[in-house]
Amino acid sequence: MPLSPEELKLFKKPFGLLIPDEQVTKARLLDVLKSASLVITVGDATTQRLAEFGIIPDLAVIDGKERRSRRQYPALYPAAEVRCTNPAGSITRAAIDMLEKSLKGGKPVRVLVEGEEDLLALPIFVMAPEGSVVLYGQPLEGLVVVKIDEAKRKEAKDLMSRITID
Repeated sequence: MPLSPEELKLFKKPFGLLIPDEQVTKARLLDVLKSASLVITVGDATTQRLAEFGIIPDLAVIDGKERRSRRQYPALYPAAEVRCTNPAGSITRAAIDMLEKSLKGGKPVRVLVEGEEDLLALPIFVMAPEGSVVLYGQPLEGLVVVKIDEAKRKEAKDLMSRITID
Protein backbone atom coordinates (compact mmCIF):
# COMPACT_ATOMS: atom_id res chain seq x y z
CA MET A 1 0.00 0.00 0.00
CA PRO A 2 1.54 3.36 -1.02
CA LEU A 3 2.35 5.96 1.62
CA SER A 4 0.01 8.86 2.34
CA PRO A 5 1.19 12.40 1.47
CA GLU A 6 1.77 13.04 5.21
CA GLU A 7 3.95 9.93 5.52
CA LEU A 8 5.90 10.83 2.39
CA LYS A 9 6.85 14.17 3.98
CA LEU A 10 8.78 12.22 6.63
CA PHE A 11 11.03 10.88 3.88
CA LYS A 12 11.80 14.24 2.25
CA LYS A 13 14.50 15.36 4.68
CA PRO A 14 18.02 14.03 4.09
CA PHE A 15 18.84 10.92 6.13
CA GLY A 16 22.52 11.81 6.34
CA LEU A 17 25.05 14.42 5.22
CA LEU A 18 23.80 16.47 2.25
CA ILE A 19 26.59 17.48 -0.13
CA PRO A 20 25.29 20.28 -2.39
CA ASP A 21 25.50 19.43 -6.11
CA GLU A 22 28.21 22.01 -6.80
CA GLN A 23 30.41 20.47 -4.07
CA VAL A 24 30.18 16.86 -5.30
CA THR A 25 33.65 16.04 -6.60
CA LYS A 26 35.62 12.84 -6.98
CA ALA A 27 38.00 13.95 -4.20
CA ARG A 28 35.10 14.71 -1.82
CA LEU A 29 33.47 11.35 -2.53
CA LEU A 30 36.72 9.43 -2.13
CA ASP A 31 37.17 11.16 1.22
CA VAL A 32 33.71 10.19 2.55
CA LEU A 33 34.08 6.65 1.18
CA LYS A 34 37.66 5.96 2.33
CA SER A 35 36.69 3.78 5.31
CA ALA A 36 33.44 2.33 3.88
CA SER A 37 33.05 -1.43 4.22
CA LEU A 38 30.54 -1.35 1.32
CA VAL A 39 29.57 1.44 -1.09
CA ILE A 40 25.87 1.37 -1.97
CA THR A 41 24.03 3.70 -4.33
CA VAL A 42 20.29 4.18 -4.64
CA GLY A 43 19.20 5.99 -7.79
CA ASP A 44 20.24 6.20 -11.41
CA ALA A 45 21.87 9.64 -11.37
CA THR A 46 23.80 8.86 -8.17
CA THR A 47 25.03 5.54 -9.56
CA GLN A 48 26.05 7.16 -12.85
CA ARG A 49 27.80 10.02 -11.09
CA LEU A 50 29.95 7.67 -9.01
CA ALA A 51 30.73 5.43 -12.01
CA GLU A 52 31.82 8.47 -14.04
CA PHE A 53 34.28 9.28 -11.22
CA GLY A 54 35.56 5.69 -11.46
CA ILE A 55 33.95 4.72 -8.14
CA ILE A 56 32.18 1.38 -8.57
CA PRO A 57 29.44 0.74 -6.01
CA ASP A 58 29.30 -2.72 -4.44
CA LEU A 59 25.51 -2.51 -4.74
CA ALA A 60 23.55 -0.17 -7.01
CA VAL A 61 19.76 0.04 -6.91
CA ILE A 62 18.28 1.72 -9.97
CA ASP A 63 14.93 1.98 -11.77
CA GLY A 64 15.75 3.52 -15.15
CA LYS A 65 14.09 6.81 -14.18
CA GLU A 66 15.18 10.20 -12.99
CA ARG A 67 12.56 12.35 -11.27
CA ARG A 68 9.91 10.05 -12.73
CA SER A 69 11.13 10.42 -16.34
CA ARG A 70 12.43 7.35 -18.20
CA ARG A 71 16.19 7.30 -18.81
CA GLN A 72 18.86 4.81 -19.83
CA TYR A 73 20.09 2.52 -17.07
CA PRO A 74 23.56 3.66 -16.02
CA ALA A 75 25.48 0.52 -16.98
CA LEU A 76 28.94 2.06 -17.07
CA TYR A 77 30.71 -0.84 -15.36
CA PRO A 78 30.46 -4.63 -15.29
CA ALA A 79 28.20 -6.02 -12.55
CA ALA A 80 25.89 -8.94 -11.90
CA GLU A 81 22.32 -7.84 -12.56
CA VAL A 82 19.19 -8.94 -10.74
CA ARG A 83 15.62 -7.67 -10.98
CA CYS A 84 12.75 -7.01 -8.62
CA THR A 85 9.42 -5.20 -8.62
CA ASN A 86 8.61 -2.36 -6.25
CA PRO A 87 5.64 -0.05 -6.96
CA ALA A 88 6.05 3.71 -6.43
CA GLY A 89 5.64 4.87 -2.84
CA SER A 90 5.95 1.38 -1.37
CA ILE A 91 8.34 -1.34 -0.25
CA THR A 92 7.66 -4.95 -1.20
CA ARG A 93 8.80 -8.05 0.63
CA ALA A 94 10.19 -9.40 -2.68
CA ALA A 95 12.34 -6.27 -3.11
CA ILE A 96 13.63 -6.56 0.48
CA ASP A 97 14.50 -10.22 -0.11
CA MET A 98 16.37 -9.37 -3.34
CA LEU A 99 18.30 -6.58 -1.60
CA GLU A 100 19.23 -8.88 1.26
CA LYS A 101 20.49 -11.53 -1.19
CA SER A 102 22.40 -8.88 -3.13
CA LEU A 103 24.09 -7.55 0.02
CA LYS A 104 25.27 -11.07 0.91
CA GLY A 105 26.39 -12.14 -2.58
CA GLY A 106 29.40 -11.36 -4.73
CA LYS A 107 30.06 -7.78 -5.72
CA PRO A 108 29.38 -5.61 -7.66
CA VAL A 109 25.62 -6.11 -8.06
CA ARG A 110 23.12 -3.91 -9.88
CA VAL A 111 19.47 -4.29 -8.82
CA LEU A 112 17.12 -3.21 -11.61
CA VAL A 113 13.81 -2.20 -10.08
CA GLU A 114 10.58 -2.35 -12.05
CA GLY A 115 8.60 0.46 -10.44
CA GLU A 116 10.48 2.81 -8.11
CA GLU A 117 13.62 2.43 -6.02
CA ASP A 118 13.42 5.53 -3.80
CA LEU A 119 12.05 3.97 -0.60
CA LEU A 120 14.30 0.91 -0.93
CA ALA A 121 17.03 2.94 0.75
CA LEU A 122 15.24 2.30 4.06
CA PRO A 123 15.63 -1.49 4.16
CA ILE A 124 19.21 -1.02 2.93
CA PHE A 125 19.91 1.27 5.92
CA VAL A 126 18.60 -1.53 8.16
CA MET A 127 20.39 -4.45 6.44
CA ALA A 128 23.72 -2.99 5.30
CA PRO A 129 26.74 -3.97 7.39
CA GLU A 130 28.14 -1.53 9.94
CA GLY A 131 30.52 0.86 8.23
CA SER A 132 28.74 0.77 4.87
CA VAL A 133 28.05 4.05 3.14
CA VAL A 134 24.79 4.56 1.24
CA LEU A 135 24.51 7.42 -1.25
CA TYR A 136 21.34 8.74 -2.85
CA GLY A 137 20.24 11.92 -4.57
CA GLN A 138 18.25 14.69 -2.94
CA PRO A 139 16.34 16.10 -5.94
CA LEU A 140 17.59 19.51 -7.08
CA GLU A 141 19.83 19.79 -4.00
CA GLY A 142 22.68 17.32 -3.99
CA LEU A 143 23.93 13.97 -2.81
CA VAL A 144 23.10 12.45 0.57
CA VAL A 145 25.77 10.33 2.28
CA VAL A 146 24.60 7.95 5.01
CA LYS A 147 27.18 6.13 7.12
CA ILE A 148 25.56 3.01 8.54
CA ASP A 149 25.75 2.57 12.30
CA GLU A 150 23.32 1.40 14.97
CA ALA A 151 21.70 4.86 15.32
CA LYS A 152 20.96 5.04 11.55
CA ARG A 153 19.60 1.47 11.65
CA LYS A 154 17.24 2.38 14.49
CA GLU A 155 16.08 5.54 12.71
CA ALA A 156 15.40 3.54 9.53
CA LYS A 157 13.54 0.81 11.46
CA ASP A 158 11.34 3.49 13.06
CA LEU A 159 10.46 4.93 9.64
CA MET A 160 9.89 1.46 8.16
CA SER A 161 7.46 0.64 10.96
CA ARG A 162 5.14 3.30 9.46
CA ILE A 163 5.04 1.50 6.11
CA THR A 164 2.89 -1.46 5.16
CA ILE A 165 5.20 -3.90 3.42
CA ASP A 166 3.42 -5.81 0.66
